[in-house]
Amino acid sequence: MKKILLTTFCVLTAFCAMAQSKKTYTEPLIVTINGLDSDPQDASVVVVDNGNGTINFELQNFFLATGGESMPVGNISIENLPVTKGEDGLDYITFDGSITIQPGDMEGVDMWMGPAFGDIPMKLKGKMNQEKLYVTIDIDMQETIHQICYVQLGTDDFPNVVRSVYTEPLIVTVNGVSTEPQDASVVVIDNGNGTINFELQNFFLSLGGNDMPVGTIRIENLPVTKGEDGLDYITFDGSITIQPGDMEGVDMWMGPALGDIPMKLKGKMNQEKLYVTIDIDMQETIHQICYVQLGTDDFSAASKLGDLNGDGMVDIADAVTVLNIMAAGEYNADADVNHDQTVDIADFVTILNIMAAQ
Repeated sequence: MKKILLTTFCVLTAFCAMAQSKKTYTEPLIVTINGLDSDPQDASVVVVDNGNGTINFELQNFFLATGGESMPVGNISIENLPVTKGEDGLDYITFDGSITIQPGDMEGVDMWMGPAFGDIPMKLKGKMNQEKLYVTIDIDMQETIHQICYVQLGTDDFPNVVRSVYTEPLIVTVNGVSTEPQDASVVVIDNGNGTINFELQNFFLSLGGNDMPVGTIRIENLPVTKGEDGLDYITFDGSITIQPGDMEGVDMWMGPALGDIPMKLKGKMNQEKLYVTIDIDMQETIHQICYVQLGTDDFSAASKLGDLNGDGMVDIADAVTVLNIMAAGEYNADADVNHDQTVDIADFVTILNIMAAQ
């Protein structure tokens, strides 16, 4: 069995070298030249996640409006753009360099002017999530039409979301054999409409003593039910495509190569902790169903939020503890009462608010 699993691992790893995740955004596009804006028109942008912390960006079939005429320019393609995750949960991209615009593929257009311009200086800034994209592009066409064109794709109206990060022990069981617990990060985004987005980041599967980088398990718009015990409950029974992870030093993630995978998830959570079990049906790949346990089902024993010294009360002693941890430059998960992975003045203020509400 071990030999079969290792062989499967090697084959899947080979597929992962070619695996990419592609998403198409349709956003309103406005071009500004000489202070005059074109009317908004829908444009397609293809974003390919390379699985190594970079993306390929392509604005397809770009037209430039000048003097009442529409000029077919082409496709603006930029490869291997580094992606930075912001504290707001959005992915940020920037580019400052030169590119050659490629021909478009719109039916009925035989000539695209972009390739004739040669290398064009360009500056791009943008941010995105799974639902929408917002990008601005400065295209320096001084040497061709003696103008700098400003392109705006989408709108900068991303909704404010409540984002919690849980760090919980993760155990994977395959064929009755369980791995040792290891800390895993889970991001939960409250969509404000009774649903959440759930993301288990950088998931690894242990096979025959080898760690297989699978990727990020992301499930969006999970309905949340409030239990009589005050906990939030979530369930999922369906299929997903696992996305590439973003762990430094890992270039290949096998998840995207697996395609749609049947998955069952059950979980519950509060502000302090999370407990989730996931059945991942990998019968068609490694001929196993993997059982994942995140966290422990011991909510009754969980300490009160902000009670850092465990005396059953949230008081000034706990607030002072936060200040001491801040002064020492340390990180303590219990003191990180707002779950932003940092112990700072916001946690101190949160404890004061809890004290005032008691």
